[in-house]
Amino acid sequence: MTGVTAVTAAPRALPDLRLGGVHVGFPVVQAALSGYSDGPMRRVARRLGAPYTLAEVMLERFVREHKDRARTRHRLRLADEEHPVGGQLMGSEPADFAPAAARLIAAGFDVIDVNFGCPVKSALGGCRGGYHLGQPAVALEIVERVRAAVPPAVPVTLKMRRGLDDSEESRARFFEILDGAFARGVAAITVHGRTVAQKYVGPSDWDFLRDVKRHAGGRTILGSGDLFTAQACLDMLAHTGVDGVSVARGAIGNPWIFGQVRALAAGLPLPVPDLAEQRRVMELQGALCLEERAGAAGAEAATLATMRMFAIRFAALHPEHEAVRTAFATCRTLPAWRTALQRWYGAAHASPDGPRPDEPRPN
Repeated sequence: MTGVTAVTAAPRALPDLRLGGVHVGFPVVQAALSGYSDGPMRRVARRLGAPYTLAEVMLERFVREHKDRARTRHRLRLADEEHPVGGQLMGSEPADFAPAAARLIAAGFDVIDVNFGCPVKSALGGCRGGYHLGQPAVALEIVERVRAAVPPAVPVTLKMRRGLDDSEESRARFFEILDGAFARGVAAITVHGRTVAQKYVGPSDWDFLRDVKRHAGGRTILGSGDLFTAQACLDMLAHTGVDGVSVARGAIGNPWIFGQVRALAAGLPLPVPDLAEQRRVMELQGALCLEERAGAAGAEAATLATMRMFAIRFAALHPEHEAVRTAFATCRTLPAWRTALQRWYGAAHASPDGPRPDEPRPN
């Protein structure tokens, strides 16, 4: 069962989100999460209230050269329940984006998203992701090539950060790319309120997001950054005026956040997943992982690696989160993972104490 808390708010009329011709509806979506937002995570999020999800970022070269092999075919596999779903591309060479985008469309993705925001060292060193915020001409060539490569009805979207750094030059380049991308047919742009130089350190600048939305006017802007609770999602929408918000790290191990935002927006008490519900969802995600990798060599080992990683994040909601995190981190087989799940999510641990669902969780 799922409990409720007294955390409530007056009902809010939220904007109906559209990405070009794709109707999303509720304006709180799941971001692309490198290493996390695989098919099982996306399907769980959809079942728990996310109206739209993005697959984990894929290098354009990987997509272009992808072979139908058991070990990697799940990366381009979609379930019927996922639609609408977006595929995100990242790369360095503009010419490589077009065939990759066409390949994602052939695989069934409804939206093509281009990553100009990744701040990790490997992306920047490879002239990918956030690196493109420093070269508007190349970034806009990528946009042109992707837009030309996919059917007109398929939306193309962007993910950006607010610049490489806090310099005026970086800010000017940001808006040059933003305006140029919309002029070239981009349907929506998601903006993370940190710079590339910040990575994930320091607060996300929501005032900057408000400035971007005012600048964009009727063009569709989604905000991202520091969305670890349902209340934060509503606060960003209210503070910035953006058309939607994209939940990234706040959704890892907490897929209930989407249903929680829906409840708060409706003026209902905040639903809180008890241990039985947490166990149900973890078991569901594990089963979907095995299903996705069926027929591949090492399917159980791959599922263990994935679910151990996720369980460590799910543990943040457990009243004894440190002990639970350690228990899952030390699992070496899938049966051991199931044993840990049974031990820590049984009736003996059904305590109401633990992290409040309306406060940021440990990261």
